[in-house]
Amino acid sequence: MDISWNNIDNLDDYFITYLLYTESKTVSQISKIRNISVTEVNDHLIRAKLDIKSVNKAKVESSKDVLDKFLELGKDVRLEFIDELSLDKEKELNFKRELYKRILKEKNADDLIVLIWATGEFKDDRFLKILHPLTNHRHSDIRRITYSAIRKISSPKSKFVLEKGLYDSNPQTRQYCAKALAKVGDDKTVEILQRLIEHKKLNEKEYVIRAYNEAILALKYLTAGGEALWRHIKHYTVLAQMNIS
Repeated sequence: MDISWNNIDNLDDYFITYLLYTESKTVSQISKIRNISVTEVNDHLIRAKLDIKSVNKAKVESSKDVLDKFLELGKDVRLEFIDELSLDKEKELNFKRELYKRILKEKNADDLIVLIWATGEFKDDRFLKILHPLTNHRHSDIRRITYSAIRKISSPKSKFVLEKGLYDSNPQTRQYCAKALAKVGDDKTVEILQRLIEHKKLNEKEYVIRAYNEAILALKYLTAGGEALWRHIKHYTVLAQMNIS
């Protein structure tokens, strides 16, 4: 929008009032120059400023990249966005590339948490290269959401990282790691979980101990052809906890 005397023929009438105002004319002076009331001058100025603000906001929005816009969405809309991307593989790949690069340089903790969350929704193990180092982040919420994303990706490549997470200071992170290891762990994992139960059962959160026990059961029984058996065991474990006979 060109708001100037040179473009006056293409401007709405209230912008003429605004141009006079930008030349340091007072409202009273503009009222006399334009032969309109003071109230009308003020109305003109308000309309002009609102239009200019709207145009400037549109410019900012158009300059934002797709990730900036993604970060402003609510969780449900983000999920819909990711689902829609899956319909266009080229767009999905480009978004993943931008996501990868943005995570490497993002300094804002809240934005970084959303970006890491997105990697888990894609379930693409190529993100593990940047997710694994983030499990050492000093911010506990960033570690927690990183382990959550790693759990969703569910790759055997993450076994050792997830075992390390069993010792994290955040109990929810320890729970996430146990749940993830139920699918990618091995006999060594079972030994680690059993030791943790023995040494921490008095001080550990109940839901964390429950996740440890469920992971041990899964790793012992969830073998080839044993998925149905594991569901059966888990079902009766839940019933027992609810005191249902």
